[in-house]
Amino acid sequence: MKRVGAGVIGTGFWGENQVRVLRQNPKCNLIGICDSNRERARQVGSKYSVPWYADAKEFLRIPEIEAVTVATPTHTHFQVGTKVLEAGKNLLVEKPMTGNQEQARKLVATSSKTGLKLMVGFIERFNPGVRFVKKLLTQKAAGQVIIATGRRVARWPIRIGDVGVIKDTAIHDIDIMRFLLEDNVSVVYAQTGSLKHSFEDYAEIMLRFSRGVTGFLDANWLTPRKVRTLIITGSEATINLDYITQEITVENSKTMTKPYIRWDEPLRLELEYFMKVVSDDLDPVPSGNDAIEAIRVCDTALKSGKTRTACKN
Repeated sequence: MKRVGAGVIGTGFWGENQVRVLRQNPKCNLIGICDSNRERARQVGSKYSVPWYADAKEFLRIPEIEAVTVATPTHTHFQVGTKVLEAGKNLLVEKPMTGNQEQARKLVATSSKTGLKLMVGFIERFNPGVRFVKKLLTQKAAGQVIIATGRRVARWPIRIGDVGVIKDTAIHDIDIMRFLLEDNVSVVYAQTGSLKHSFEDYAEIMLRFSRGVTGFLDANWLTPRKVRTLIITGSEATINLDYITQEITVENSKTMTKPYIRWDEPLRLELEYFMKVVSDDLDPVPSGNDAIEAIRVCDTALKSGKTRTACKN
C-alpha cells in the first residue's frame, strides 16, 4: 500500500494533535513538521520522532511531501496556504480557512489553478454522531425539520486566538447545519459581546435558511463546563446529539430511543480521509467553497452583532 508523504505546518495545541494522529496513520508517511518557533518545533519533533524545521521555504522544498496540513494562527492561513499550493503540495487548512472571504476565494482559485486538493478542517463533519444524524434526516426520522439548535460553549480557550468565538467555534455549527439541511443561510441576526477577549467572546445567533428552517446558535467562552450539543426539532420527532460523547437520542410523542454508535476520533477520521483524497485523487468534502460559505455567514453574524439588526447573507 502506497503511503502519502505528509507534513504539518504549525505545531501548537491543535498542530501537535495532527502530528500525533498522522504519526499513527498507516496510510501516511509523516515526512516532517515545521514551526516558526524553533524550540516548539524541536520539542514536538523529538516527542514524536519526526524531522523538524523552522523555515517553511526549506520545508516545502522537500520533494517527498505530497500533502500538508496547516494549523497556524488564522491570520497566517492565506499566506501559508498559498505557499503550500504554489510549492505543489495538496492542502488541508484548519478553520476558519482564512480570515475573510476575499482571501478564501483567492485560495480556492489558487487550488483550481494548480490542480491541487484544498480541504478545510471542519472536523465535526467526520464525527460519527453527525454522520448518523445525517442518515436519520435522510430517512425522515424527525419528519419535517423546523428548528436546528447548536450549543458550543466552554471556558476561556487554552490557546490565544486571533479570531473571536464566532469564527473559532460557531463556524462549526454553521457548517454542520448547512451540511445536514443541505441548504444555505439567507438571513442572520446576532447578539454579540466581549467580557475579556479582544474579539467577541459570546454570541447568540439566529439563522434563517432559504427553505424556511430556523437555526439557533449559542457560542461562548463563559461557561464553566464544555458543552457541544445539537438538537434537531421536527414535525414528528426530536433528535439530540452530544458531539463529545457521540450519543444520540431520538424522541417522539410515544418513545425515546438511543441508537448505538461506535465512538471514534473525528480527527483520525478526517486525516485518514485527507490521505485518501490525495492518494485516490478525490474531490475533497468539505471543500474550499464550503469554507467560503461558512466564513460569509460568520461575517454576516459579526455585522449583525455590530448593527443590532437582521442582515441578509
